[in-house]
Amino acid sequence: MKNRENRGRNVINIEEIKETLAHYSTKKHLSLPVDAWLQKSFLRWLINSFPYVQVVQSKECYRSLLVGDIPFWFQLDKPNVQYIYIEVAHREIGILLDRCTEFLESRDKRMVHKFPRMTVEQVLKKWEEEHTRMSERTLTYLETSTKALERLFSFDSFTFVRFRFDHKELSLEMARESALMQHCLGEFDDAVQGEGGYGEHYIKKIRKQAIELFSLRDSKNMPHATIALYKKDGEYWLEQIKGKQNRSPIERYVPTSVAFFNFLKVRYPQQHNDTFGMGVVYLQGKSRTIEDIEDETIQELLVASDASMIHKIKNPSKSTLWLATLRSPVEIAYLNHATDAMKITTLLQQTHLMLKVKFSLKSTAKRLLKNLDAYSIQGRSFIFTKLQVGRIE
Repeated sequence: MKNRENRGRNVINIEEIKETLAHYSTKKHLSLPVDAWLQKSFLRWLINSFPYVQVVQSKECYRSLLVGDIPFWFQLDKPNVQYIYIEVAHREIGILLDRCTEFLESRDKRMVHKFPRMTVEQVLKKWEEEHTRMSERTLTYLETSTKALERLFSFDSFTFVRFRFDHKELSLEMARESALMQHCLGEFDDAVQGEGGYGEHYIKKIRKQAIELFSLRDSKNMPHATIALYKKDGEYWLEQIKGKQNRSPIERYVPTSVAFFNFLKVRYPQQHNDTFGMGVVYLQGKSRTIEDIEDETIQELLVASDASMIHKIKNPSKSTLWLATLRSPVEIAYLNHATDAMKITTLLQQTHLMLKVKFSLKSTAKRLLKNLDAYSIQGRSFIFTKLQVGRIE
């Protein structure tokens, strides 16, 4: 049954979303049943239930989002109709797509007839349950000869190895990687034969050379990051990089991972879901850690796309800080190097941040909000309305 609150949502960039899903399916080499589920069930869920949308309430707003003439069906005077815009590059969409398709592609062929009846919520719940079980249980594995691994790149005290797609012990190496990393890449029903579970889905892709698998190892051959790459026009592109339990690799392994990416000249969108969690972006042809970016224009672009990046930039410019202040006041409340003027602006937008904002001047947010203390920015005094003060009393 459809959620009544979501009835009447009209997505103004629906064609763009359909094209994006089709491109994703092609890039991931999805099977026909999974592709069909994506184009129907997942698309329907985006239209009806995806929460991170922009409501379009004027023709000016429409023109700011889409190029071209405003279509005849865009009628703002219609009751119970809501026009929305969905950012196709939204990080949450990428995460959900990866989880849903990973789960469905790993199912037995005898289950495909159930796909049309499976909702996004059901698929995500199943994925979460299975990955929680993997992270909580101690998986067993068989020791290998390590001949299925090829030493490729070393940095500091770590080494990246590549899994040999044609070696007979490939499935056993994958099973060991998953057992120690507590993720699903080598989760087989039968590790010796390389059959069943999520592992069968991935080993087929590796053997077909649709992806190449790499692992970050220490001197004791223990894994700390698992990377899957694919080739496009002769260049490596990042599919995913995972630390333990499908989390991002921890800070200790970031420099080595960045060096590896740049060694292979790995490409990916500026903000890949996995590298973002590591504080790494792809800029000007190479991987870089966000904290080391000094260029003001690049800082602004990063914060404009995701305000939470302000926490990862080591030396943000004043304009970058102001941009974060206006986009997401909550972020500024926790920054020590934000100015008092910026903190005043956060209170103008979100008075509930009163207890979290600390000032360098001898005053408190509550006194400012009650107009007991005066404060000005470039000579302009800020007066807080009684309505805003009322919210905190």
